[in-house]
Amino acid sequence: MTKKLLITGISFLILYIFIAVSVMTASGWVNHLDLYFIEAIQSTVTDSRAAVILVMTEIGGTEAIVVLTLIVTVSLFIKKMYTAALWFGLTISLSPGVLVHLMKPVIGRERPEFLRLAAESTYSFPSGHSTASTVFYGMLGLILILSVQKLLWKKIIIAFITVTIILFVMASRIYLGVHFPTDVLAGFSFGAATVLLSLSLYHLALPKFSQWLRSKDITDKSLSLFQ
Repeated sequence: MTKKLLITGISFLILYIFIAVSVMTASGWVNHLDLYFIEAIQSTVTDSRAAVILVMTEIGGTEAIVVLTLIVTVSLFIKKMYTAALWFGLTISLSPGVLVHLMKPVIGRERPEFLRLAAESTYSFPSGHSTASTVFYGMLGLILILSVQKLLWKKIIIAFITVTIILFVMASRIYLGVHFPTDVLAGFSFGAATVLLSLSLYHLALPKFSQWLRSKDITDKSLSLFQ
C-alpha cells in the first residue's frame, strides 16, 4: 500500500511540475485551457452570486485553514493521538503554509487581467486556496473515512462532501477572477501529492514514533491508516 501511495503521490508531483514548467515557458495548451474555462465559468457571473461565493471561497483561505487546523490538531492531542496530531499539523504548516508561499515568487505569475471580483496582492501560481483545501479537507476526509470503519455508505458520503468542497474552492477562485484554471489545477496536483506522500511518511513513522513515546511512558492512540 505504501508503495502505491508513493507512486501515486509522485505522479501528482510530476503533474504539478509539468504544469509549472508549461506556465513558465508559456506553452500554448496553457493559454487555450485557461481561456476556455475562464470564459465558461465567468460567463455565469452575477452580482448576487459573486457576493455569496466571495464569502464561501474563504473556507479555503488562510484564516479558516489555520483555525480549523488548530482545532483538528488539538482534538487529536486530546484523544492522545500524538503522532497523528503532529502529522496533520506539520503537513498543513509545511505544504500550503510554507512551500506554496516560496513557490509563488519563483514562478512569478501575475494574476488574471479579466473580470476581477476579489482583491489579491500575491502572485497567482499555484493557487494557495486550492492547495490548502486539497491538503486540509483531503486529510480530514481521510481521517473521518477511517474512523467510520466498515460503514461503506458513510465513507461514500464523506468522500463526496470532501471532493465537493475542494472542487468548489477551485472553481470559486476562477469565478472570482483571481486565478487562472492552471493555477487551481496546479494547486490541486501539489495538494494531492502532499497528502499521498505525507500519508506514506506517516505510515512509516507511526510504529517508530509510537515506540519512542512508549519508552517515555506515553501511550499513543494514533490509528494505522491501513487497518
